[in-house]
Amino acid sequence: MGRRRSFIRNIARARRRGLALPRGLGQHVVGSTVGVSLALAAPAAWAQTPPQGAEQKEGQGDVPLPGVDVRGQRNQYKIEEPSLYKLPDPIKDTPQSITVIPEEVLDERALFTLRDALRTVPGISLAAGEGGGRQGDNLTLRGFPAGNDIYIDGVRDLGQYARDTFNLESVEVLKGPSSVLFGRGSTGGIINQVSKSPKLTPFYELSGTVGSGPQGRATLDLNQPLGGSGALRLNLMGFKGDTPGRDEVTSERWGVAPAFGIGLNGPTRLVVSYFYQGDDNLPDYGLPYLRRGPAPVDPNNFYGLPERDYEHDDIHIATLRVEHDFNESFRLRNTLRLALIERGSLISIPAIVGTPSPTTPLGAILVSRTGTQRAQLDQSVLNTTELVVKLDTWRFKHTLVGGVEASRETSDVRRYTFTGVPTTSLTNPDPFANLSGMRRAKNFDGSSAATSVGVYAVDEMAITEQWKIMGGLRYDLFDADFRNRFAAQKLSRTDEALSPRAALVFLPTKIQTYYFSYGTSFNPSAEALTLNLNNAGTEPEKNETFELGAKWDLLGGALGIRTAVFRTYKNNARTTDPELGVQVTEGKQRVQGVELEVVGRVLPGWNVWLSYTYLDSRILESLDVQSGIPIQGHRLANVPESSASLWTTYDFNPQWQVGGGAVFVDRRLANNDNLNVVPSYVRGDASVAYRPIKPLELRLNVINIADERYFDAIHPGHVIPGNARTFLLTGTWRF
Repeated sequence: MGRRRSFIRNIARARRRGLALPRGLGQHVVGSTVGVSLALAAPAAWAQTPPQGAEQKEGQGDVPLPGVDVRGQRNQYKIEEPSLYKLPDPIKDTPQSITVIPEEVLDERALFTLRDALRTVPGISLAAGEGGGRQGDNLTLRGFPAGNDIYIDGVRDLGQYARDTFNLESVEVLKGPSSVLFGRGSTGGIINQVSKSPKLTPFYELSGTVGSGPQGRATLDLNQPLGGSGALRLNLMGFKGDTPGRDEVTSERWGVAPAFGIGLNGPTRLVVSYFYQGDDNLPDYGLPYLRRGPAPVDPNNFYGLPERDYEHDDIHIATLRVEHDFNESFRLRNTLRLALIERGSLISIPAIVGTPSPTTPLGAILVSRTGTQRAQLDQSVLNTTELVVKLDTWRFKHTLVGGVEASRETSDVRRYTFTGVPTTSLTNPDPFANLSGMRRAKNFDGSSAATSVGVYAVDEMAITEQWKIMGGLRYDLFDADFRNRFAAQKLSRTDEALSPRAALVFLPTKIQTYYFSYGTSFNPSAEALTLNLNNAGTEPEKNETFELGAKWDLLGGALGIRTAVFRTYKNNARTTDPELGVQVTEGKQRVQGVELEVVGRVLPGWNVWLSYTYLDSRILESLDVQSGIPIQGHRLANVPESSASLWTTYDFNPQWQVGGGAVFVDRRLANNDNLNVVPSYVRGDASVAYRPIKPLELRLNVINIADERYFDAIHPGHVIPGNARTFLLTGTWRF
C-alpha cells in the first residue's frame, strides 16, 4: 500500500514537471486492479533503472507503461541533470561539486526562503546584513563571500533582497571558482535558482500554511496548456507573520510570477516571464557582542525601534528566452533580462556603549542604536547567448560550450545617519523610546554604473569511452564608474581578465566518475558596484582551486554518493598598506577541505539527503591589523570548520509519511581578528504528512524541535539568533 501511495504522489509530481501522462491515468490507477499492480511493481523497476545513457539488459529498466517515464514520477531527491545550459553533461559526469535542493525537499522541510534552503547546505554560512552596506541574502560559500554570486536560471540576480522560494523548482549550488562560465566573482561558487516554467501537462496546486509566531502563508501554482504547443503558468504567494523567538520582528511578503511559453514541444521555444516580489518588514539586526561572544541576554531581546525602523523592497524581473535546436548536435539559447529593484530601509544597529569591564553588571550596560537609513534603486539589462555543439573530429568526440554575455548595471544610493537616538538597557531594551530629539543627516549620495562583456568557450573531448579532458577560457571586460555626489568624488576603473579551466575525467564504468579539475575566478574592486579612494587603483583579486572528486551511482542509479577534496587560493587578496592607507593585492588566503554527499532512495519509500563539509581556512599573508591585532595566520570570518545536514523521509502506507533531520554548524569567528566567537549548534527538525484523500496533503513541520538557542547569521558587529521552536501546518490541494 505504501508503494501505491508513492505511485499516486508520483503522478502529481510528473504533472508538475511536464511529463506526458495519458488522459485519465491518475483516476484509472486509483480505481483499478491494474493500477495497483503497476504501483506495487514500480519500486522494483526504479531500483533497477540505470543512469541516463546506460545500456539496459532485457527484462530490466522502466515499467512498460505507454506515455509515462516512470523514472520521473518517483518523489526523488536525486536530480540527474543540471538545469544550466552551460552544463550539458549529467551531474554525475560533471567535474565539479554540485549540490541540488529539489522541490521535494523545499516542500517537505517548509523552506520558504532562499536563506532557509541554503541553511541546509554544508559549506554555506549565513551572514547578517550590514548597516550602510550590503543587505538581503548574504552568505559565504566555501569560505568566501558569495552575496554577489546568486543567479536565476543562469543569469545573475543582482538585487540585495530576501528571496522567496514560491517560484522555484530547485536550488543548485555549484562549488568552486566558475568565472569561465559566469564572469566576475564565484570564488567559492555560485547559487542558481531554477524557476518554475510552463509545461504541456495541466496541473493546479493550492497551498496554505499557518504556524507559530503567529504566521500565515498561501501559494497558488497554476499550469494551463494552450493549444498544442503553448502553456501559461502562474505562481502567486502571500506571507505575513512574526518571527518565533524574537520580540517585535515581523515580515510580510507577496509575489506574482506569470510565464508564457510557445513551441514547447518543437525545435524553437519561446518563454516570456515576469517576476515580482514585494516585502514590508521590521528588520532584525539581533544582538551585540560582549566579552568575546554574543551578549548573554534573553535571545528575544530586540534593540530596534518599531515606530521608526522599516524594510521595503519591490523587485521586478522580466525575462525573454528563446531556444532553438538546429539538430541533435547543435543547440542555441538567448536570454534577455530586465531587472529593477527598489529598496528602502531604516535599521537599528545594536552596539555596546563604551567598554564595560568584565565585572560590570549586565543590567548596567547600555546599547546604542543610532541606525542607518538607505534608499537604493538598482537597474540592469543583461543578455546571454549560449550554444552547445557536439561534433566528431579525428575520431574524438567533442562537446563544445560557448557564449557571449553583456550587461549594463546601474545603482543609485542615498544614506542617512541619525543623532539624538536614546540608548537602551542591554538586559531590558525599550523598543518604544521617545524619539522627539532624534535628528537625521545625509552622509552619502552616489551612483554607479558598470558595463561588462564576456566571451567564453569550453571544450570537453572524449579521448576514449573512459577518459575525457576538458579545457576552457573566458575573456571579461568590466568597466565601472562611481560618483559620490556627497563628497564630490568621481572614480572609475576598467579591468580585463582571462579565466581558464581544465579537468580530467575518468569513467571506468557507467556508475563511477572520477575527476581532477582546476578553475579560476577574479574579484574586481567594483564587483558590488562600489568604489572608494582606497581601492579605485587596486587590481582584481585572483583565485584558483584544485579539486579531486569521485561520484558513484548505486542501487541502480537510485542513490548517489559524491565526495571531493579541494584547495582554493586567493593569491593576491586585498590588504591595506599601513603607510599609504590604500588597498594593495599583497595578501594571500587559503581554504581547503573535504565534502561528502549521499542523496537518493535507499529503499522503496525511504529517501535520504545527507551531506558534510570540512573547511580549513587561513589568512596566510596580510598587512591588516584589526582591534590592534595583526590578522595574518588567523582563520577567515564566518567559516565553520565542520557543517552537516541530514533530511530523510519514509512512506509507511498510502496515507502517512514521516520525516526528520538536523543541521549542524561548527563555531564561527565574527571577524578576521578572531576575537568574537559564535558557538556551534545542532538544530533538529521533524515532519509528518497525512493524505486523507488523493488530492489533499496535510503536513506538520516542527522546526528546531528541541527549542535550541543558537545564532544563525553573523556580522562583525552583531549576530542574529535563530528562530525558536516553530510549528507549521500546511494543507496542499493538487489536481
